[in-house]
Amino acid sequence: MSAADLTKQTIVAKTKELAAQKSFEKLSVIEITRHCGISRNTFYYYFRDKYSVIEWIFQTEIEPILMPCMNQSHWSESVIALCEKMKVEKDFYTSVLYDQDCRCLRQLLIDYYKVFLMEAAREHCERLNISEVSREIIARFYSHAIIGLICDWVRAGMKKDANFATKAIHLAAKERFFA
Repeated sequence: MSAADLTKQTIVAKTKELAAQKSFEKLSVIEITRHCGISRNTFYYYFRDKYSVIEWIFQTEIEPILMPCMNQSHWSESVIALCEKMKVEKDFYTSVLYDQDCRCLRQLLIDYYKVFLMEAAREHCERLNISEVSREIIARFYSHAIIGLICDWVRAGMKKDANFATKAIHLAAKERFFA
């Protein structure tokens, strides 16, 4: 591993350590750099701000877990895989899910699922002559539902089986509760 990669990995690891101990929202770049033993310039060489660290974690650690499951028949497995990943670093994920910034992990997950759901429903919506705007609203609704259930699960201490969210969503869709 190169020195640059090692520095980047250190920043990520130390950010995770700090966020596991303190609300990510209240965590500053200065605290991260002190914990890493690096200058602010070094931090900014690798990351724009603390949220870009979360974006990097999302792209390098979470997306690879989600991607293999992102198809119409197995998307619910992505929720289970995500929940299992979050359990391993429970305190960190609890901290970064509740930050109020629009670039927090919660919003990255909502956007990721929205894009997937829009694409997954494309043919079905075209067959039913549902507009692009309506398809986006529907995808946003379901992505918020999925991530909202995960956030509730995290807030409750990650005690339930991770299948709970997907079972509820499948049941609501199958039984057409809101149709």
